[in-house]
Amino acid sequence: MSDKRSQPRKVCDTRIDILDAESNQLVGNLVNISLSGFMMITNKPLPENYVFQFIIVFSPDSADSTRIQVGAESLWLQEIEGSSQCWIGFHIIDISEQDQALIGKLIGNWRE
Repeated sequence: MSDKRSQPRKVCDTRIDILDAESNQLVGNLVNISLSGFMMITNKPLPENYVFQFIIVFSPDSADSTRIQVGAESLWLQEIEGSSQCWIGFHIIDISEQDQALIGKLIGNWRE
């Protein structure tokens, strides 16, 4: 798979939950993120080329966790061999300027 990213991705070094914005149910966990997209790991295969509304919960075990809402399109899915989990790549298509700035600030200290 060729790398078409226009921005460097940042690898998550803590647990970051991704919730369905409508049901508030856990969908998966963030693996890496950039200002334009992210990858999650999940037990729930989701369709490709589909638009979702997610809430990304930074520091989910903390009382002062930060929640960011995004609209994202699923671009690809890869099952993890020997596991019930899969990787899913998303392109962020809808996010407020405030939440985008917050993502930039939160990922500023993560490793490449």
